[in-house]
Amino acid sequence: MNKKGFINKIITIFLLSIVILNSYPNESYAHANNLTFNNLNIEQGISQSTAEIIFQDSKGYIWIGTNDGLNRYNGYEYKIYNYEEGKNSISNNGITDITEDENGYIWVGTVQGMNRINTETGEIQNYTKENEKIPNDSTSEVIKTQENKIVVATYSGICVYNEEKYAFEPVLNTGNGLMSDIVYSLDEDKYGNIWVGTDMGVHKISKDFKILETYGGPKEENSVVQDAVYNMYCDDKYDTVWIGTADSGVFKLNTKTKEVKQYKNDPNDEWSLPSNQIGEVLRDKNDNLWIGTDGGLAYYDEEEEHFYIYRNKIYDKNSLVYDNIKSMIQDKEGIIWIGTYSGVSIFDTESSIKHYKAGPDEDYLLNENMVHGIYEDSDGYLWVGSKLKGISIIDRENHSATSISTENNDIIKSDMINDITGYKDFIFVATDGGILRIDKKTRKIKNYSVEDGLVNEAVKDIMVDDKGYLWAGTINGLSIINIETEEIIDMTKYIDTEKYIKHIYQDNEGNYYLGLLRDEGLCYINVKQKKIKYFSNDKSDKSSISSNRVRYINGDSKGNVWIGTSYGINKFDRKTETFERYTAEDGIANNTIYGILVDNDDNIWMSTNKGISKLNPETGKIENLSVTDGLQSNEFNGNASFKSDSGELFFGGINGLNTFYPQDINKMDSGTKVLFDGFSIDNKEYNDIEGMKFKSSTDDINIKFFTPIYSSNKNLMYEYKLIGASGEVFTTKNNYVTFSELPPGKYTFEVRVIDTGGNKSEASSVVSFKIKPPFWRSPIAILAYIIAAILFVLKYKYEVKKLDRLVKERTKDLVEEMKKNTILHNKNIKLERNKNSYFVNLSHELRTPLNVMSSTNQLLKGLSGNSIIDGEKLNYYVDISQRNCKRLLNLINNILDSSKLQNDMYQITLKETDVVYLVEETALTLKDYIYSKGIDLIIDPQIEEKMIKCDPYEIERCIINLVGNAVKFTPEGGSITINIEDLDDKVKISVTDTGCGIDEKFHKAIFDRFSQVEDSEPVKSGSGLGLTITNQIIKLHKGKIYVESELGKGSTFVIILPVNPEI
Repeated sequence: MNKKGFINKIITIFLLSIVILNSYPNESYAHANNLTFNNLNIEQGISQSTAEIIFQDSKGYIWIGTNDGLNRYNGYEYKIYNYEEGKNSISNNGITDITEDENGYIWVGTVQGMNRINTETGEIQNYTKENEKIPNDSTSEVIKTQENKIVVATYSGICVYNEEKYAFEPVLNTGNGLMSDIVYSLDEDKYGNIWVGTDMGVHKISKDFKILETYGGPKEENSVVQDAVYNMYCDDKYDTVWIGTADSGVFKLNTKTKEVKQYKNDPNDEWSLPSNQIGEVLRDKNDNLWIGTDGGLAYYDEEEEHFYIYRNKIYDKNSLVYDNIKSMIQDKEGIIWIGTYSGVSIFDTESSIKHYKAGPDEDYLLNENMVHGIYEDSDGYLWVGSKLKGISIIDRENHSATSISTENNDIIKSDMINDITGYKDFIFVATDGGILRIDKKTRKIKNYSVEDGLVNEAVKDIMVDDKGYLWAGTINGLSIINIETEEIIDMTKYIDTEKYIKHIYQDNEGNYYLGLLRDEGLCYINVKQKKIKYFSNDKSDKSSISSNRVRYINGDSKGNVWIGTSYGINKFDRKTETFERYTAEDGIANNTIYGILVDNDDNIWMSTNKGISKLNPETGKIENLSVTDGLQSNEFNGNASFKSDSGELFFGGINGLNTFYPQDINKMDSGTKVLFDGFSIDNKEYNDIEGMKFKSSTDDINIKFFTPIYSSNKNLMYEYKLIGASGEVFTTKNNYVTFSELPPGKYTFEVRVIDTGGNKSEASSVVSFKIKPPFWRSPIAILAYIIAAILFVLKYKYEVKKLDRLVKERTKDLVEEMKKNTILHNKNIKLERNKNSYFVNLSHELRTPLNVMSSTNQLLKGLSGNSIIDGEKLNYYVDISQRNCKRLLNLINNILDSSKLQNDMYQITLKETDVVYLVEETALTLKDYIYSKGIDLIIDPQIEEKMIKCDPYEIERCIINLVGNAVKFTPEGGSITINIEDLDDKVKISVTDTGCGIDEKFHKAIFDRFSQVEDSEPVKSGSGLGLTITNQIIKLHKGKIYVESELGKGSTFVIILPVNPEI
């Protein structure tokens, strides 16, 4: 074929395509509004796919009634209500309808009666024929009237709920005028009249359930509706009632003129209803009328009186989930929910993001979903390149498209499109087979190849500069084409050889930038200075370019150059030649930047591998969009971005093309509030915990919440803080938080929602609760402690008096015993030199009380000769004598016991003993003595009770020895702490002081009576028997004792006792 013949063929094809496209002058609503459906089914957690009814309650929950259970959805998860025999549950899993009364109760109709759910308490009340709460179990629809009456349609007529009798009572059936007892549908108009759909026709009834009008039934008059009526919809704005039937289509009844018009499916009329079985009728907030049938979703154009159809398309995951429609609602946000026989579809008629995609139907305008290269020409045609199927040319005004590919064109050498741009009447297309030049005026097409002078035919980017030259970056070099003369210049030698040029950009000063992909960085051509400079990443320099793989370059109106790389986006400062980088750590969706566009407000929009990010350079604020916002996918492609003269942005990815105006991207309503969705306290569920108190042993507190925004809930963030804890503010993408092991106190939890742009809702949701202190810190326990302390003091005084009497009786015997032991002790000193220091210390101990007693006796003797004896002085001297006698007695007993222990003659008697009580009692008897020394005593057991087998007398003795030892070495102003811990089969008792401490080398020696460690003050030295005896007693209990101490830091003596030494 010669060139002229080929051009004539192209013109013919082009004109033919125009004729074909113009043969459809009336474009459908579906064409003009290519809706994107997001679908839910059993895989997402719904109990069963057939959504018989969808309802949104006053809190924002979406309720979905299926053939196998009731689902409450918050955008994150489903709470499922099923029938459970003998439990608080709904009466049957087959759900027929749902509504809510003014008290917030959810009324659920089933195939076996009615149910009322109290969402605050979780209580479910059943109304069935079996419990005589409703005349017939077969319910079909339930409504709440303007007078807050709950009216139910059943197969035995119409019933109304009697709140006083807690039952439904029949008000209308065939016995008082109803044409049939089988009632399928109800709806209330603005006047309070109820429209009733039966299996034979329609009634209009008054508020007091009197029949006002009849359409259909056995009589011939007004029998325009002679079919089962599945749906009644009062279109109050237009004084119209829509009557959806089982097999007769939909009737439009004008309530003022009584005119009735029928709409049915006509196989020969493409504008008719898709099916005659009507599931639901809905007029949305924008006045669009939607009719759900068992053959698809119909939008009714009331001016043209045409129905435009949406159906399931197996090749399009964003089409209607299934054609058989059961229910429809529009939620508070404006999102329309469609319940079908096999899942739920959700769509937004006001979505600001358009989606063009490929498919076999005429409303799918792309050749292929993998988009590479986008350009809008001066005539408004959109040129879209693909990966493998050439170019789509889209007439968006008429919603039509044609294409250029190797299948219909002999000039184009490759269908792999990499970039598209334009200049005057020319369109240039970069392919893997060269550069295609299309003259829109003459319809001539030409392909530039290596034969024409290109460096390489695999052209990855093209750009027309301000001088009218076309720059072409290839996989191994750069070519420049003079568009007017078509001369091709090889520029490779100026920029080094075999550079993979991914993107080319010219800034507002005429400088050129080449993005190099093979880890070669950025090439900067400064025209004024006539210099070429390369920039590469320096890991040690954060002001260097963030990555050597440069993918896209663009500039803003302020002269900043923005460079997209494989590791974030960079702002290039031409004066300092430094880079400021933004990465995923700063909030952008992903580090791989495929495209960069700058809107009219100088905001930077980036396409990435995980959605689109918007950066405000002035504030540093970053917003992210994802597939839930309407994007074709989260993954986009390189050289698939374009900004039109009108400011519209285009981004192409792996599943088609998105277009939007930046100012139309929705923002969250600042009045949006977070709602609490339940609380779990140690796995126990609560609907509300406001003001509640929980025990101190509470481990986990889980708080769930949600925001009734279903269009983009996956991109929401929540900001929360717990006042009473750290009060620190945290953010999360989850709709729950968990707090573990909170200490006792009052807490207030606050949470608010943040959209993808960081905009926070004004109102915070708040809940307060309290963790109670443990019993031992409760007011009752504190009172018990005070009473116990008083009793201990009284007992102590009694014991002191008793001890005084014993001291008087045994003083003489003890003195004699002391003399004998002193003589024996002196002999032992002479015989055993290594025990010398021990006996010296002991002699000091014994001499001191003797001297005191001798002096006291002399005073007493002097007083005896005096006829007038001062009783107070006498008591004082006797008291001194008694105390020293007691001291001597203890020393002597220790010496005797030490001897017995040394000769294995000592025995203990084991019995069940509360060791906690024993230790506390023993310590408290020493309280006054310790306080008299100016020392604090702290008794801090970790447990309230611990039963062990031990000799309580000997353990008491050990505690007295340890505490007494601590008193000796603790200076005034110090403290002694006694602690008890439960070690399961053992118990740990520790006595800690703030005294002078013990050098580590003496830690073992102190338990040897002949190796006592002395403090620097001799007066504090003791006999050393106390620790020796304590050590032996603990060993007899099969326990152990040790010391932890450092010089100058005090000491801790630790006793470990087994629960049962006999095991």
